[in-house]
Amino acid sequence: MRLILPKTFIEESEINRPLFFLAGPIRGGGNWQEKFCMAMAKLILEFFVVVPCRWQPGNNLFCHRVNGTEDKFPRQTAWEHHYLDLTAKKSKTHQGCIVFWLPVESKEQPRDDGQPYARDTYGELGSWRRNLAFDESIRLVVGAEPDFPGLSVIRENFRLDLADNSGFIIYSTMEETVNHAVQWVK
Repeated sequence: MRLILPKTFIEESEINRPLFFLAGPIRGGGNWQEKFCMAMAKLILEFFVVVPCRWQPGNNLFCHRVNGTEDKFPRQTAWEHHYLDLTAKKSKTHQGCIVFWLPVESKEQPRDDGQPYARDTYGELGSWRRNLAFDESIRLVVGAEPDFPGLSVIRENFRLDLADNSGFIIYSTMEETVNHAVQWVK
């Protein structure tokens, strides 16, 4: 496993293994990204994973961080867009997968800045849902805990935007979500 953390830039030519982008709530979401990475590492040995968390050396997975240029992107949003687009591009050759995991808000570490939980995630997910509607070659896997706020609306939007027979599934466990993301690149 090789982690690409904010705002590290590495050349596309250096990403010579499957690439995953983990999208979903950060503030208030608990540390689901670490669990997700560990679950992926049990199924696939060598891969890159873009994790938009600002992990520091004390994090269990920080040792997997790749070094690169740190001043290419003025903001994390630009960094995220770059790697989301690159992952979508690589997904067309079965070398990439954008993964959304939608956990309920953490009771132990809820969002504490006065902003709504998962506010950025809803927009990002909607954007990639529409991208998928226009380009079915994009590999997008979505999983959600059953009580994630607004899940029924998210499901309905996927149903309406994608062909009714597309078979798009929103998985209900992290294990299923990890398994299906890894299947896209194998």
